[in-house]
Amino acid sequence: MIQPEIINRIIETLLMKIEAKDQEMGRLLVHDDFEQFDSRVNLWAIRENVRDLKETTVTDLTDIPKDIEIKVTFAPPSFFSDVLGGRKNVPYWQVATVIRILRKCDVVFDPRGKMQDWIDQAPLIEWDPEVIELKRQTTNLLLDRMNNRLREDMLADAYIWLIKAAEEAICVPLMKMNAFKVGTATLLLDALKGFDKEIYSFLTNILRISSFSTQKLEDARKELEKLADHLYQLNVKTDREMWILAAFVSINESERRLKQSTVAQGEISKQLFETAVAELWQAYFLVAQNPRKAVKLDPWVVGSFWNHFGFDDLNESWLQEQEKTVREILLY
Repeated sequence: MIQPEIINRIIETLLMKIEAKDQEMGRLLVHDDFEQFDSRVNLWAIRENVRDLKETTVTDLTDIPKDIEIKVTFAPPSFFSDVLGGRKNVPYWQVATVIRILRKCDVVFDPRGKMQDWIDQAPLIEWDPEVIELKRQTTNLLLDRMNNRLREDMLADAYIWLIKAAEEAICVPLMKMNAFKVGTATLLLDALKGFDKEIYSFLTNILRISSFSTQKLEDARKELEKLADHLYQLNVKTDREMWILAAFVSINESERRLKQSTVAQGEISKQLFETAVAELWQAYFLVAQNPRKAVKLDPWVVGSFWNHFGFDDLNESWLQEQEKTVREILLY
């Protein structure tokens, strides 16, 4: 855990670097569920002269311990105002991200009072029923992909699409409860703990969390990291480049959480380990994306996934049983 005085020093130093040309509306310090084990400061800076999200790591601060990671995400005001203003067709991940940030942050710069206004509005936001329905449709589409791969006897591909379909389906009951920890297995595992133990057990089962040891997870991560680096070199400036770059974020997060799980104790250690497995799964899915190919998942990545997530009883019958559960979850 970073000492509060160091965090304050980082914030003050960065605020002194803001210039009028930056047109900054405000800055938020976003908290992490496991920040007592972390050496990371996560800031969001809202600037009128920014068009898209841009994350950067600050490395040029003096008198700050070198092991502290300082991340600043620059965002346009519309990233927040589109959600809070009820604009239609805002991507669900944007809605979820905005509300999660506003519900777990401190205002560190707010010259117009806009940041506090946004925080006050956040509890009033609810999921649009059309967005929830889209999750149902996406689940069915992914289950169709799973069954198509089964007909082609591609068990590993089918398994990957099953897990992704399960993620989408689990979002449905959570969104009905107006939960915003949705989108990835990492967020879903945390949200399900206080919502539904049966769905939580289902997700941990299909992610094979109990089958991983610290060493097995470390070996799988290292293998995927090498594979991702190789594929990135082959796919610079192609459709796959951004997918693989996003995967590296999850690979690094999996490594971080695994290390933290070895020093934590009890339930916190268990949660950190689950997070490490979920982030690794997310990384596999992202690296596997092969957008312009007839087969949408890269065979090299699928093979590595099968080596680490596969098991003896994984067959057509097992996959179809899990599919039934996914469809039942959609009816919650």
